[in-house]
Amino acid sequence: MTKTDEHLDFQQWSQEWQAGGARDAATDEQIRHYVKRRTGLVWWFLLGDFVIAVVMLPILAYYGIWTNNSVQSLAMAALASITIGAVGFGWWNWRGVLRASAGSVSEYIAISAERLRRMRLAWRIAWFVLAAQVVVFTFWIRSMLYFGPDRPSPGSELFAWVWLIGFSGAAVIGLMWFDRWLKRDEARFERLKRELE
Repeated sequence: MTKTDEHLDFQQWSQEWQAGGARDAATDEQIRHYVKRRTGLVWWFLLGDFVIAVVMLPILAYYGIWTNNSVQSLAMAALASITIGAVGFGWWNWRGVLRASAGSVSEYIAISAERLRRMRLAWRIAWFVLAAQVVVFTFWIRSMLYFGPDRPSPGSELFAWVWLIGFSGAAVIGLMWFDRWLKRDEARFERLKRELE
């Protein structure tokens, strides 16, 4: 089934449901509560993006400007570009789905469906951001360790690669956990929809 088919099916379901008879008020309230809780989560995502931008960009600018190493300067510029792109995507992705209330339960459901779609898109983009960061860090570490005037000490070499592996591994685990959470949330949303049918 294509995304267009899924969208049309959802619209048809929503119209049929809205035109239906009496509904369970408790289920209606569950939908409202679900949307309000997810609104808080979306705002946390946006706050996280803001904190990342405020903290990381000055650090990257400092290390990129105050260096005589052209590779480090290029690496910092690349990481700053990735950060700006990721934050910009986050703000673009969440536009129009921050509201916590709606005029009818069908609007609550539409908001929830759109948020889930955008969360899934954000999860996919996060993999590309992680891959880009790993590539930049790998080239930067190799340049700093092996193409400088001095041979690196075994301790600094070990620290650099363990740090990169640890950072990448933690990010992969976080993305896998978020995927599992998102699947559970999608299933929870589908149960709420079925209760309203």
